[in-house]
Amino acid sequence: MKFIKLLLAVIIIVLAVVIGLLYSVKADVEESELPINVYEEQGNLISIMNARMIELFITSVGNEYTVIEEVLNLVVLDSIRENINADYDPLSDCETLECNYIIHDDTYYLNHIIVELTEDDQFLVRVSLGSDKIVDYNTVFSFLFDVEIKYTDFEISLTLDTYHVGNKELSIKILDTIFKNLDKEQIENQVSAGDLDLDEYTYTISFSPF
Repeated sequence: MKFIKLLLAVIIIVLAVVIGLLYSVKADVEESELPINVYEEQGNLISIMNARMIELFITSVGNEYTVIEEVLNLVVLDSIRENINADYDPLSDCETLECNYIIHDDTYYLNHIIVELTEDDQFLVRVSLGSDKIVDYNTVFSFLFDVEIKYTDFEISLTLDTYHVGNKELSIKILDTIFKNLDKEQIENQVSAGDLDLDEYTYTISFSPF
């Protein structure tokens, strides 16, 4: 009997620690934060992206970082609709799981991915995911990238600086471990434009004016 009581006590403590950890990184991306101008675009998103790249490299607009933010969000939305879920449209009136979630299966869901320009001219990629089984829980992986605009090469290059789960910054070694257990090539191939490298944690997109 003492052993059973001790075992139950240990289980309760472990559960308390796990639940406490989960809720300490609980976060979400609200639909109101999604870039409405991108989600309301009509037509081929990659063609629209190329038009923005022309603005950046040919007409030399002054708000280059804002243009890059739009380009990246266009790539994100096109990649989702072309390679993951063609029905994804969370800002519409549709109420189905297919409309409101990028992925929703029996164990987890992925509901939003958004790219935001920071005050330091870096780019923050926020990935909102969670589960509504057993424990209703949602968190956000936030990846902060440095950006380099190579005007002579017509190229934009992003390199991972730091990343967080909720508000907690984690080691790159943990990220290495996560991706070691995933099919990195499959994930890279789901990006419909540019080159995502999950070994070096870089993303490069180029434009040819010829």
